[in-house]
Amino acid sequence: MVKMGWMASWVAVQGAAKADVLGHLELMEGDDEVVPGTRSAQFSCREFPDQWLMIFCEKLDWADQQRVLELSRFGLALACQFEDKVEMTSSLTAARDGVELWRVFHDNTGSKFRLDVTGAPPPALAGIREAAFEEQRQDGGEDSSTDFVHDVALDLGKAICGYRADDDAAPFKALRKVGSSTQRSDRGPVGLFAKLLAPLRPKPYPER
Repeated sequence: MVKMGWMASWVAVQGAAKADVLGHLELMEGDDEVVPGTRSAQFSCREFPDQWLMIFCEKLDWADQQRVLELSRFGLALACQFEDKVEMTSSLTAARDGVELWRVFHDNTGSKFRLDVTGAPPPALAGIREAAFEEQRQDGGEDSSTDFVHDVALDLGKAICGYRADDDAAPFKALRKVGSSTQRSDRGPVGLFAKLLAPLRPKPYPER
């Protein structure tokens, strides 16, 4: 199962030059290594076998349909979105040349067995789907406290490009927006009262 409390997404592009993809997204690669899910950097990247370039984002809605269609102009693109805080949502979408090829979507608001499939996904989906449905049935079906069908999109993504977030703790390279820096000169001096309150304030994503 996906790591509890995650709301994240990623896009993987096959056969694309890293510089082209990062340039399109207005992102720059830094020297720091981060592990996705730790919220150490909002964006990070890693290269996988078979020429897959992965861009990970700590926000659920980043890898939406528009994003995958845009990036599919650089090569075959996969977009995965997953969360387990609200509706146990997961999806995997494939696109090429600006056209969606297929999509697998799950949320359990109506049924834990809901799995919407459009287009013609890879044959691997059939076995992954049946295994998840069988686990769900064996664990009590709709009455189970676990949503096994949520994993179908995640497992299919791993079968295609070799990555599933909660199965891989290898570091990614932190990314930051072009033109951003870790420090800002327009903040002005920080007073003693602000310093005392700083530990109590929620920490934003570092600008990378």
